[in-house]
Amino acid sequence: MRNKFISIAIILFLITSSSLLFFSCQNNTFNEDLEQAPENKKAIDQNGENNNDEDSDGEIEEEIFEDAELEEDPALIPEIPSIGIYNGQGSWYESVEAIKNFLDAYAIEWKVFDEEDAVNLDLKDHFDLLWFPGGFAAEYKNYIADHSKIINFVKEGGSFVGSCAGAYYAADILRWDGTDYAYPLRLFDGKATGPLYGQIAWGEIGTMILEAEHPANRGFNTEINMYYFDGPYFDSYEEDSIVVLARYETNQEPAVIAGSSGDGKYLLLGPHPEIGGYTAQDQDFNLDGREGAKWPWLYAALEWFAGWE
Repeated sequence: MRNKFISIAIILFLITSSSLLFFSCQNNTFNEDLEQAPENKKAIDQNGENNNDEDSDGEIEEEIFEDAELEEDPALIPEIPSIGIYNGQGSWYESVEAIKNFLDAYAIEWKVFDEEDAVNLDLKDHFDLLWFPGGFAAEYKNYIADHSKIINFVKEGGSFVGSCAGAYYAADILRWDGTDYAYPLRLFDGKATGPLYGQIAWGEIGTMILEAEHPANRGFNTEINMYYFDGPYFDSYEEDSIVVLARYETNQEPAVIAGSSGDGKYLLLGPHPEIGGYTAQDQDFNLDGREGAKWPWLYAALEWFAGWE
């Protein structure tokens, strides 16, 4: 009798073990199929023979997408800032339009703002970078009723780009034709001095000497030509307070500089790399990156400045 019970127990054990082994293998096979599903699905889709249930496909794709998001390293994803282009009183149409076209060409989003927005908007809620184009610095100074919003925007971590008039506007002192004028932003603690009478005339092409060791200048010739429209060079500054990206060949003074103000930073350009094709005879400009514009170099400078690389 005892042997009979032992035999029955052995038979039950074998049946149970076989069942467990069967279900275990089935589960492993299902998992392997799920892991291979994306590759198999892609091949089936390309051959036009996808017989899978749509709901099942959607679940698989969603799971894979979620896994991919978890695996991404945010530190490896460049952050392109939200750019505000000043187009209010004093701005120069050609410079504004060339900057818009330049940013569009590199798929960088932008919005415009004017002198009223500069006072009424909470700038840091809308922009990461403010770009003041060429134009008339005196009008920037006089028509923007309160400059503290821009000052605080930069000092609290924002970025500022100034082209020609925008560069004059950012300086502590604007020196024009030998006369000094105090300016309100004071992001650059020095003088923005111009124009370069007798050296480069308004609308002429000037040669810039790139600082060879600067990372933004890698891959470019040491000498690069840019259009000049009475922009500044930069002087009377503490030697270690700025980084020089380019100098005017004619006087060896800084033509493009970068520096910090509070927790923010600025990039100031005396020449106009965004503009090309000007001739004094027809008073025409090229604003789409051809005929003397230096968009690749400008992008490299901004890439370094804004940390897009």
